[in-house]
Amino acid sequence: MSRRDPGINRRAAFQARVMQALNRVMVPLVFSSPQLQFASEPTADPTTVTIPTRHGPVRALVYAPTARQIDRHVAAGARPPVHLAFHPGAFIGRQPEQEDNVARYLAADVGCYVVVPDYDVAPQVRFPVAEEQSYDAYRWVREQAEHAGWDRDRISVGGGSVGGKLALTVALMAIDDDYHRPVAVSAEYPFVDTTREDAARTSSKKRPLASRSLMSLVRRTYFAGVDPHAPLVATAHHPRRGELPPTLIVTAEYDTLRHEGNDFARDLAARGVEVAHREFPGVDHQFTHTAPVETAKAAIQMIGDHLAKAYTETAVK
Repeated sequence: MSRRDPGINRRAAFQARVMQALNRVMVPLVFSSPQLQFASEPTADPTTVTIPTRHGPVRALVYAPTARQIDRHVAAGARPPVHLAFHPGAFIGRQPEQEDNVARYLAADVGCYVVVPDYDVAPQVRFPVAEEQSYDAYRWVREQAEHAGWDRDRISVGGGSVGGKLALTVALMAIDDDYHRPVAVSAEYPFVDTTREDAARTSSKKRPLASRSLMSLVRRTYFAGVDPHAPLVATAHHPRRGELPPTLIVTAEYDTLRHEGNDFARDLAARGVEVAHREFPGVDHQFTHTAPVETAKAAIQMIGDHLAKAYTETAVK
């Protein structure tokens, strides 16, 4: 897809395309270490499906639980749950494969299906395309349960960075539509507050990954011409955020997004949402996909525990 959304100026679009080209090279090198694979048993490679959305078809990867996990669910008289995971990439990169380590762990150790959509990004599109594609994918997952073999009532959503923002937005769109809510949300180092000035996004690290220049590019491309206070843009200010299901917020000490993530976790808890929150020390943005290995493992296990708890509680109900 080479087109440019006409609402994005040519200079910003060129910078985004350069970033896309670099990501295609760097993501497999930086975020694909075998040391970051924590699944306790081998899992099959993902299959590829096409999900219809209002903005056209979207490719998605589907990871299946191991045979042992499927047998466990069947013995309990249930189908495996399903987790819809949205990849990071600053609304510019589109590599769903970078969620491989998280997806394989969840499939093997939690026993859920994992669906990872390859949503459209800037400079080809602007807000709200990725949000609407993600929500359409969520509804598709529920509608396809009988055919796919997963539990239509035990669907969770999650993701890192802008993927965490998309997961929260999908849950809020379902709430707004009075549609089936996800049983849980997992948001790792999420981008949730578009109203926050870049000067408020600080880090003691000299060159943090979510730099001011990157956040500026996100604003000038995917969010070009958009009201930063709109409810589905500024997730942290959505009027119905207090109705979110159990939500995990994971933040990182050196991440420039940690302040808004920490504030959001406190705000949700004050509104009565069941919140699990942890800030991991000594790491930066996207640390679930980089060394130190033990920290990445602890965070991914935390995601798994959060989802497993929600799946179990929903099954009991």
